[in-house]
Amino acid sequence: MSNIDLLLDEENELTFALKIEGTRPATAQCRLVLESEDMSLIFNSDTYNGEEVSVVLPPLGHVLKEGQYNMNLEVIVEDKFFKPLELIGNFEKSISIVAETVIKKKEVLKPQVKLSNVSVRSRKKTMLRQDKPPVERKRNQVLETKRKEVKTKITDNDIMALIEALKSR
Repeated sequence: MSNIDLLLDEENELTFALKIEGTRPATAQCRLVLESEDMSLIFNSDTYNGEEVSVVLPPLGHVLKEGQYNMNLEVIVEDKFFKPLELIGNFEKSISIVAETVIKKKEVLKPQVKLSNVSVRSRKKTMLRQDKPPVERKRNQVLETKRKEVKTKITDNDIMALIEALKSR
C-alpha cells in the first residue's frame, strides 16, 4: 500500500497507469472507491484508453474530515472484478488565511502625581502662622512692625540733612 496526499477543499485528479492483458479484447470499467468507517464513496473514471486511467475527485471538505482513508482502484472487465491497487489517501485542508480586526479597549490610566524635593519660598521672610506658640508669634509681630518702620520713604532733603549733620560732628 502506498500513501498519497490529497486536498479536501480542492478538486484532485488521479491518473493511474493500467495495462489489461488477455486473449480477447474487452472494454474495461474503472472506478476508485474511498472507504471510511461509516460510508464508502465511489468515483467513476474517464474512459480507459489502453494505457492509463484518470479519476477526478471533487472537493470533499463537506463530506469528509481531515485524516487518512483507504482507497482502492477497481477494474471490471466483462464479468470479472479486479482490485489491482490499494492506496491510503491522506486528506488535508489547503492553506487558508483569515484576517480579522481586533479592537482593544484602552486601559484608563489614572494620573499619578509624584513630588520630590519640593521647596516653597515666600517673598516675605517672616510669616505669621497661627500654629506657632504665642511667644514666637509675638516676636514675629514685633519684627514685622520694625520692618515697616524702617521702610518709610526718605526724600532727597532728608539725605542732605543727614549729610550736613554728619559733617558738623
